[in-house]
Amino acid sequence: MASTRLKRRKFPEIEEEFYYNQLASGIKVYLLPKTDFKETYALVSSNFGSIDTKFTVNGKTETYPAGIAHFLEHQLFEMEKNKDASYEFTKLGADSNAYTSFERTVYYFSSVNHISANLELLQHFTSKPSFTDMSIQKEKAIIAQEIDMYQDDPDDYLYQGILAKLYPKSPLSIDITGTKESINHITIDDLRRNFQCFYHPTNLTLLVAGNFEVKKVYKDIVAFQKQNLQEEKLSVERLPLDLFPVESASSIQKEVTIPKLAIGFRFDFTRKKNKDSLLKRKLLVKIFFSLLFGWTSENYQKWYEDGRIDDSFDIKTEVSIFSQFAVILLDTKEPIAMSNQIRQSFKNFEKSLDFSEESLQTVKNELYGDFIRSLDSIDELSNRFIEYLTEKETYFDYLRILQDIKLEDIQKFGIEILKEAQITDFTLFPK
Repeated sequence: MASTRLKRRKFPEIEEEFYYNQLASGIKVYLLPKTDFKETYALVSSNFGSIDTKFTVNGKTETYPAGIAHFLEHQLFEMEKNKDASYEFTKLGADSNAYTSFERTVYYFSSVNHISANLELLQHFTSKPSFTDMSIQKEKAIIAQEIDMYQDDPDDYLYQGILAKLYPKSPLSIDITGTKESINHITIDDLRRNFQCFYHPTNLTLLVAGNFEVKKVYKDIVAFQKQNLQEEKLSVERLPLDLFPVESASSIQKEVTIPKLAIGFRFDFTRKKNKDSLLKRKLLVKIFFSLLFGWTSENYQKWYEDGRIDDSFDIKTEVSIFSQFAVILLDTKEPIAMSNQIRQSFKNFEKSLDFSEESLQTVKNELYGDFIRSLDSIDELSNRFIEYLTEKETYFDYLRILQDIKLEDIQKFGIEILKEAQITDFTLFPK
């Protein structure tokens, strides 16, 4: 039988601590007291995201329409007796919302008062679905409008376009919201089945951060979860993405004033034996691309001074057990030339003067500052804590790992990904 006794981890170097435990219901609880804040931020996270359209249940494969995780996120706010969870939070003086990413769905609220009541509401509506055929049909129209909105945004279109080239024929090739066709195929039975598979307490994490009494909040959570014991636990296995070769570079005309270029780099190193932790791999990817193309690099400075790029230049990285990639996004009048230069810089990174002790320290200082600032934002801290959480590490291990990374680690890592990276482009040209 699971113990209700809280465990504690302290991080004296950053003056942080948290309490944690896994309750009898199966839910994992993390409490981050921050007495310097006035508000409390709480979230429930399910290990269920847009990539989870095919998985096994008790050894049998099941497949569902794209966008179902996001659709379920919307539907859970529909409570019994025609209540709406968002409105119920508002009555309790709380701001609430939710989001779906590639690999998780997160529901959250922030409030200064009525913490116990808000926490009970958060746990309640994420544990008891009450959707109907009528509410599902209504939601399909709402999400169809959301899909149109993303399609009309050139930056969203560009990012989704490059992901489709990096991961063709996979859930990553489709927007998190799905398509109008895919959501139209979602049924009430599909939603109930996915809820049953991915919203069992054993697949959930509850995080509370901010100004609250640890003992009082924990006692309330334990009391609620005692009533949330679910007998049936299905054996659900999330499947790795089917990896096909990246698609070749292509372009499309769109309503833009200047060409928009996306260059994607796909890796596949987490499926190989490696002693580096996932958090270290996240940092290695971020540091490598920051050294080579970040705003302090010679590449960036030269291109910016020559007017070939502007402040739209951005680098996005993703490292998880399911996908690992980096994407460079930019507005440029010379997309073909810039693509060639970025590719060449990547292939010849060992010759770059930016791979020096001085440059590495500059990038590490920037990441250090970003980490420290995140500790002063209760919502940012909470969401990063969930994003970086693994069985062995948490976001509070970030600085320790960052400080241990050496230049030779970055160089070795660069050589490794240079051998296996698949690269492609996607460009939006003005009509």
